[in-house]
Amino acid sequence: MLKTALRPRSILALIVSLGLAVGFVLLSQWQLESGRQARTVADPAKDVARPLERAVGAGAPVTVAEADQLVSVTGEYREDSTVLVAGRLQDGAEGWWAVAALDVPGSAGQWPDAGGPLTLAVARGWVPDPAAVPEEPEGQVDVVGRYLPAEGPVPRGDLPEGQVRTVSPAQLTNLWDTPLWPGYVAAFAENPAAAPDRPAAVGGLAADAALMDPELSPLQIEQQPTDESVDLLNVFYAVEWVVFAGFALYLWWRFVRDEWRRGQDPEEYFYFEGDYYHDDASGRFYYYDPRAEEYYWFDDQPRNPGPAAPGPAHDRTPDRTGAHD
Repeated sequence: MLKTALRPRSILALIVSLGLAVGFVLLSQWQLESGRQARTVADPAKDVARPLERAVGAGAPVTVAEADQLVSVTGEYREDSTVLVAGRLQDGAEGWWAVAALDVPGSAGQWPDAGGPLTLAVARGWVPDPAAVPEEPEGQVDVVGRYLPAEGPVPRGDLPEGQVRTVSPAQLTNLWDTPLWPGYVAAFAENPAAAPDRPAAVGGLAADAALMDPELSPLQIEQQPTDESVDLLNVFYAVEWVVFAGFALYLWWRFVRDEWRRGQDPEEYFYFEGDYYHDDASGRFYYYDPRAEEYYWFDDQPRNPGPAAPGPAHDRTPDRTGAHD
């Protein structure tokens, strides 16, 4: 069987089969890569604080690249600007977010159409009791937090004065009468800008970073959404391509095996009516077709195949006009 596998056409068939198998394996890898790219996973770069003016744009909706980015910004909280966002959960308890207006000096160039400096909505923290909300800190403050897309505006309904249902810059810009960034920041840390130790100003988040008011609990917000699930459909297709690669190699093996079996036992391999004979001089098999009244050679038979097949005189030379392929 090894000699059959080393024949030129067997080698050519092997090259074709290997080419198909390699192509199928590459398609399998492509399916797995497509499944991996389709997942939405956490981006480590977004957990490194960047200056707000470099990380996000103003005057346009928040893009996927900007959402969930950790940012640092220096500004001054506007006095009496705090509003409460009702129905916010933290550690299984329902409470309120305290959202204040942070005026950012030197931000007019971020959005020239605004006609002046911009204001940033900052969710400073969570409180279990609306009566316990502290006043805004005085002076310039460094803030580090996660930049989040705007929530849709929802009517206040029967909420008390000073409370809203969502963090919507489109709604807050009318309440504060100032142009806002299109997203908002969920604060993780605050620090006076005049303090000698300013962890929020160095673009990172110190381990001991905290809010300036202990009554507020820092918001526990991770990158959203984070989906690390496996796409089973892509996995199925990847396995399917590997099966096809194995099938291509199996077809080559069947081709070689059938060639070898035809040489070993042509009387069983070929299904023709008539008598089968062996020519001692050439070492080849042939048969007689009674319908056509012709003798036919079996091509590609090995020499010295063994005992001669029974039949009439083996020294006759058959008529090769009808050689069978």
